[in-house]
Amino acid sequence: MTTADKPKRKNEVGDDYEEVVERSKGRLRVRFASLYTAPWWLILFVVLWVLVILSISADPEYSTIFSELSEGIGLTIYLAVASYALAIMIGLLAGIVRANPPRPPERGMRADQVFGRIVHAVVYNLVTFYVEFMRGIPPLVFLLISGFILVPAFRDWYNTTILPMLQTLLNDPNVPEMVWRGRDAGTAIAGLALVYGAFLAEVFRAGIQSIDKGQIEAAKSLGMSYPLVLRYIIIPQAVRRMLPPLGNDFISLIKDTSLVTILGTNEITQLARKWSGSTFQYVETYAVLSLIYLTMTVTGSMLVQAMERRLKQDER
Repeated sequence: MTTADKPKRKNEVGDDYEEVVERSKGRLRVRFASLYTAPWWLILFVVLWVLVILSISADPEYSTIFSELSEGIGLTIYLAVASYALAIMIGLLAGIVRANPPRPPERGMRADQVFGRIVHAVVYNLVTFYVEFMRGIPPLVFLLISGFILVPAFRDWYNTTILPMLQTLLNDPNVPEMVWRGRDAGTAIAGLALVYGAFLAEVFRAGIQSIDKGQIEAAKSLGMSYPLVLRYIIIPQAVRRMLPPLGNDFISLIKDTSLVTILGTNEITQLARKWSGSTFQYVETYAVLSLIYLTMTVTGSMLVQAMERRLKQDER
């Protein structure tokens, strides 16, 4: 009897022995594959986070420091969210302008069309100047310019020029003066929004220009105006492609709220500076400060990843 004529080994259920072995190997591969794809970094972070929280709870010094710094957490989150919301609006408008470079007037155009092309070219160059200027200087430098130059100049101009006009127009001499100091939260929000608006403008520009021009031409051929094309065709598709860089910029903005400590705004970094300077507990204070920032940034990163997964499910 040859090897080919020998009967195949059978298991209890009558399946071929080789098939049973292959299925067993496949199940083992699936089980071990989860070991490679598991979020071990997150597990490690949670373990370390729990250990630090337990240490803070058990040590009265750390507990006191955390209670002192926690007063600035709300302001820090407010600065980040408000600055990012304003930066999104600035970046979207600047990105739309940057995504449509100016074109020279064509022969046979009406006077109003030529004037529109000229206005477009002027606006495009002004927006480009803003983007390149903001991306070319450090955010800390611009915050100093905002707090000690722009805000005082704007406040003085309003109080000396606009306020008398309002008092005359309203016939009310008791209209209050503007009280806007460089250390106010509004200064930090305006400065961070202008800085990050320039970076988000490039993100929006790239996302808008990544959409196939054929879709835009087809929409225009159906009589849709450019604002309608943006709203219903370009922006919905571009958001899916722009979400990762937009999320990264939001995480960076959370960390860059620490820069407003140079203005004297009482967010968590400023409170940490004051506490460590008065108690000389530098190691303990900045360890707690690092934990707070790390918690906020990792939480924000996980939210962005959840949004990305949800968008992928919607695409399917």
